[in-house]
Amino acid sequence: MRNAMILFQAGLLAALSGCGSDNGLELARVTGTVTHQGKPLTYGSIMFEPDTTKGTSGPPAIGSINKDGSFVLSTESAGDGAVVGAHRVAIIGLDPEGADQPPALPDPTVDPKAFMVAKNKAGMLASRPKKAAQETFTDKTGKVFRVTVPAKLSNPATSEIKVEVGRGSNGVHLEIDEAGTVKVSS
Repeated sequence: MRNAMILFQAGLLAALSGCGSDNGLELARVTGTVTHQGKPLTYGSIMFEPDTTKGTSGPPAIGSINKDGSFVLSTESAGDGAVVGAHRVAIIGLDPEGADQPPALPDPTVDPKAFMVAKNKAGMLASRPKKAAQETFTDKTGKVFRVTVPAKLSNPATSEIKVEVGRGSNGVHLEIDEAGTVKVSS
């Protein structure tokens, strides 16, 4: 009996998902995947911003990108989806290991010789020609991450990614190619 009650409750929740809340928003479940150059994007976030020029209004939906490239969007509560209608999309792909940071120098009072060797090595590295500057993102804790996808994709106004969210459950697959162009499929 208990299992039947759990199944009933799960079925009821599934039937009600996408029906909207008391605030008048009509939300629909949105799940999907993001790939970059044929491989899953393993870390970052995705945002669906309602496209007011197409008549869609409401708050944006946001999701974290998992190690397998999958995401689930949330607007008001976990996994509730996005507003039904047209959206502009932003993708922020990050290196989960963080950006290349210079190594910390040893404490000169503990090991003066190791400090001088590390300082000289850091000076030699600094005098080398620098690679092209990498885009970085600093989170609220101060950790710096290297951005792994073109910066234009991180802003819904410049990404040129458009997705239509329909009623019910939506599956969205976003493929980022080498040039930073995104192919959207359902």
